[in-house]
Amino acid sequence: MLVLFSPSPQSITRAFLASRVHNAKPVERARGQRFFFEETLDADELDFDSLYTEYRERFGGLDFLEDQKLNEILEDEIFWASRFNYRDRLQLIFRVLELIEREGTKAYLSQVAPEAKEMKDRVRRVTGEYRRAKDFLTFSEDSDNMTIVGRGSFEHRIVDLVLRHFAKRKPGYTVAVLDEEHAHICLNDEILMDARDRFPGKKGRKDAKRYWILMSDIKNLESKRNRDYSDADLPANYRKWVSEGTEKATLSAARTLDDFA
Repeated sequence: MLVLFSPSPQSITRAFLASRVHNAKPVERARGQRFFFEETLDADELDFDSLYTEYRERFGGLDFLEDQKLNEILEDEIFWASRFNYRDRLQLIFRVLELIEREGTKAYLSQVAPEAKEMKDRVRRVTGEYRRAKDFLTFSEDSDNMTIVGRGSFEHRIVDLVLRHFAKRKPGYTVAVLDEEHAHICLNDEILMDARDRFPGKKGRKDAKRYWILMSDIKNLESKRNRDYSDADLPANYRKWVSEGTEKATLSAARTLDDFA
């Protein structure tokens, strides 16, 4: 049996519980993926209270699910670790949850076990890149189209956080960050992605207005939505993270992310 989940803290935790209760293998849900020869469960469709009650009866519970503050700490750690851009990022989180099941959350926080050290290091690296992006990414402004455009690429999966942070800094504006291949866009709090060669990056392009009219169309918007950054099951602190520091907003800085490449 397989238990399907999305890469959000709540879904990962449910998948871990379900994998233990149902002796199932956790598998990240992918668009269009079908399993014809395997029985599957969807972690996000399971009733959490019933699932956790059964888990607790059989395995004794997880201490961070019994304590709200500890739960918030673990949720944050899982969130940032899930944004580490490496193929085993989710498998490592499940290994840490197995450690917590055996020894409690203190075993993770004390950083003695190798998997705990590795996950904490990944959390530091992801949060460090996010802080640098907030401090050093620069933008040019297209006031005619209510847009600000920056250039930079990210090692880890943080583009939605960066876009929403700068959208908070510039209310009413669309935010775009261009890398070598793509335009990453925050339009009306939607995280979108388009090919860079279609994006009107240079200020004053005559087709810019038409581009943004088409981008705002409901059908077109749906096709451009970046499914890697769903709003479903975001941690409680998500909005706090993207809003942090916006009261000190400026649109210029001495350095860009390219300085950290």
